[in-house]
Amino acid sequence: MKKNKMYHLVCGILIISVAASISVSAGTAKRKVKPVTRYNTAETAAATQAATQAQEKKTAVAQNGVYHLSENSKYRPYLWKNADGSAPDYKAYVFEPKVFNGHTVFVDPGHGDNSAPEANQKREKYYPVDDSLLKSMKTSMVGAKAYGVGVEARDSKNVYDKIETEPEFSLKVALKLKDLLINNGYRVVMSRTDFNQNISNGARSAIAGETSDIMVSIHSNTGKNSGTLSFYPGDSDYISGSTYPGYTNIMGLTKSNVELSKKLAENMESNITMTTGLKNKGTHSAVLRIFSYSSIPTCLVEVGFADNATDAKILSTKKDAIATSMANAIDQYFNK
Repeated sequence: MKKNKMYHLVCGILIISVAASISVSAGTAKRKVKPVTRYNTAETAAATQAATQAQEKKTAVAQNGVYHLSENSKYRPYLWKNADGSAPDYKAYVFEPKVFNGHTVFVDPGHGDNSAPEANQKREKYYPVDDSLLKSMKTSMVGAKAYGVGVEARDSKNVYDKIETEPEFSLKVALKLKDLLINNGYRVVMSRTDFNQNISNGARSAIAGETSDIMVSIHSNTGKNSGTLSFYPGDSDYISGSTYPGYTNIMGLTKSNVELSKKLAENMESNITMTTGLKNKGTHSAVLRIFSYSSIPTCLVEVGFADNATDAKILSTKKDAIATSMANAIDQYFNK
């Protein structure tokens, strides 16, 4: 994805799968939810169900550490498909702490294996709704243009070491972040754990919504610039400079979701830049596929520019500091 302002934004997103037998969505679909009284206040059926789903996210158990997207996920019709039209195994990887602190974090190492079909074939809908609902947005991504590759390929090298690609950088940082979070009692779900894995942007967010409380997508940037950029969902798209009226509402992103996503993105921006010395280029709203398929607070972080000599050196040599700053940002989000 490219930005009018010379930023080359990397939009990658995380995925995790849920076996049907343990699916959060499947479980709640089979159960009738009645209004209850909680704290002396009558709740609606919808509120009760939402509370139940939130609790189940914290108690769901993966099979052998792997979580598969529920069969009845509302996003399945729009997600990336194989050439024959069949669905791949949308899955993610779950890591449990010794003592669970009650919060689950979806860590997305962004773009994966560049040779994966997901990175080369246009089979995922940009917006997971019927085209007729997109009229107010005045987007061109409808009809024949409604589908894109599952996740964009990224293979340019870091100019400091001239070896490391973005998919390699983001995974190394994500694995360090995973270890830090587990030590702090968080359950961690990851969209990939190896360089040869890949999953579509939509699938990452769909799985994150079934398993986690928040999602953080990690990237590096290119575009002959310098500094850290963080993003959260909004109708105004900083990347293109355009506004898409009604985007968040059409995607089902509530005001609370947007506000919490912004809080998470701001925490990331301030902690990363203060810890590493990277320039603070601000927190901005954006229209990205990981947000379109999201149902939980989500942010995307472009840690630095891999084609800038100063940034590239930090990206290459300060991964521990970057991961630590991200862990601190997540602690702040949950008021730890």
